Amino acid sequence: MERAPFGIGELDGLIEGGVPRGGLIIIAGNAGVGKTILSAQFIYNGASLYGEKGVYICMSETGEHFKADMASLGWDFSKLEEKGMVRIVEFPTMAKIGVEDVVSLIVDEARKFKADRVVVDSVSALNMALSRKSEVRAVVNLLARMLKNLGCTTLMVTENPWGSKGIGMGVEEFVSDGIIIMESVVVGNRLDKRLMILKMRATNHDTKYYRLHVDKGSGIVLDLYPEIR
Repeated sequence: MERAPFGIGELDGLIEGGVPRGGLIIIAGNAGVGKTILSAQFIYNGASLYGEKGVYICMSETGEHFKADMASLGWDFSKLEEKGMVRIVEFPTMAKIGVEDVVSLIVDEARKFKADRVVVDSVSALNMALSRKSEVRAVVNLLARMLKNLGCTTLMVTENPWGSKGIGMGVEEFVSDGIIIMESVVVGNRLDKRLMILKMRATNHDTKYYRLHVDKGSGIVLDLYPEIR
C-alpha cells in the first residue's frame, strides 16, 4: 500500500512508513495537546520534504494566527504559499454559510489547488453546527469520499473534552481509515502528553502509548512512555 509519511521518523515508524494514501485520518485529543502542530507538520513536511501540495483548512482560527503560531516553531508557511505548495484557507462560522456550503468550499479548494494533502482543523466546528449524530456521520463521510475521489490524503482534527472517553461526537471513528489519539495525562504533580495509534487501516501499527513533546524546528517528538517500558 502506498503511504503518505508525516516526515516524523518516530511516528512514521509506528505505521509502516506513513498513513494510507488517499485515506481519512482522525487526529483526536484534548485542547492544547498538539493536534494542530501535528497536522501542520503533515502539510509542511509534505510540501518541503516530499513535494506534495497541501491545503490547510482553518475553521477555528484565522490563517494569519495559524501562520504566526507555526512561525514560532520555525516553519515558514508564508514562503510555501508563495511557492505555490501550500494554501491556508480560513472559513467563517457555520452560522454564516452553512455546513453544506463548507463541504463544497473545502472540496473546491482541494480541487482547484490540485492538493495531495488536506487538513480540516477542526471538524468539531461541523459537529457543533449539526444537531444529530447521523447528520455528522453523513457529512464527514461525504467530505471524506469527495476528497478521496480527488486523490487527497486527509487529516481531520477533532476535540475530545477533558475526561472524555469517546472521540468527538462518537461517529468520526466509524468513517475513518485511521485514528491517532493525543492525550494530556496527570503524572504525579505534572501534566504529560502522550500519543497512541488507535486504528490504521491495512497497517500493522504499533499499539503502545508514546510520550510526546514539541521542539522548535522539529515539531512533535515521541519517546516510549516510561510506565510501559
